[in-house]
Amino acid sequence: MIGREEFTTHLRGGPWTLRRREVAKRVGVSLLSARKIWRALGFPGVDDDEVAFNETDTKALGIAVGMVRHDLIDEETAIACARALGQNTDRLVSWQIDALLEYLAARSPSGQPEDPLKLIEQLTPELEELLLYSFRRQLAASISRIDASSGRPADAVTVCFADLVAYTRLSRRLPRRELSRLVQRFEGLASDVVTAGGGRVIKTVGDEVLFIATDATKAALIALSISARMADDDLVPDVRVGMVHGPVLRSLGDVYGTTVNLASRLTSLAEPGTVVTDPGTAKTLEDHPGIELVAQRPRLVRGFGQVQPLLVAPMGISEQLIKVD
Repeated sequence: MIGREEFTTHLRGGPWTLRRREVAKRVGVSLLSARKIWRALGFPGVDDDEVAFNETDTKALGIAVGMVRHDLIDEETAIACARALGQNTDRLVSWQIDALLEYLAARSPSGQPEDPLKLIEQLTPELEELLLYSFRRQLAASISRIDASSGRPADAVTVCFADLVAYTRLSRRLPRRELSRLVQRFEGLASDVVTAGGGRVIKTVGDEVLFIATDATKAALIALSISARMADDDLVPDVRVGMVHGPVLRSLGDVYGTTVNLASRLTSLAEPGTVVTDPGTAKTLEDHPGIELVAQRPRLVRGFGQVQPLLVAPMGISEQLIKVD
């Protein structure tokens, strides 16, 4: 096993030998543009004369600048793409490191994890290959969602929030490691059900998973399956789910708009272990033989006035619920 400094130098593509101004000069771009791309990738600022770069950085900057220079995209779009990579790979690496540390701690009798460097060094080639594989598969899936006529993903989707019940209380009571296991279990189970059901996870935020589906029926089956799966799990508490079908604004991998806001508001109105929706979405589910819709009392929903939530309940469709091994 190589040393920590030697390994990080290897990951960076070699020792630092260049200043930012030298990198910018080699690529033929202004220092301002170089700084913008560097910040977009999520790296901390350094002085222009600090030796903190190498040929790998020069190549990466050249790729980003080349997309603009060859009129493939403009600078703003190049920076947006760089920011998407920076923010998501930062979270990806942190997530993977946390998972590896949890693994090492769990198998250590003393509770003190061994030095993770050896395991990280061994797994880096595999994780890097899986990253490229996942990127290409996700890119292919994203392309398939683009509407051929409009050149963009469909604007109308069903937005769902699955929210862990009593998470705040649990976060105060459980030890850090147990809370981490609970959150990972919840996110893993929910994400597996969403993917198996043909939906797409937009983001996870600790006690909440935001996902979308192309139609309300598909979303309802996913939501009911998540609720049933959590109810059967010994570690994870019940969830409450709110779902609304309607137009959304898509930006930078996220979804926005009144549809999203209403789904979030309805989630807070749901009882533990239940799924609720709005009257408009309920109409699209009325003809499904395995779904029962039960009107609830009208509630005042902030930003929307009086709304009558409807309980979405399974009616003899246990065989249709999404099973994940």
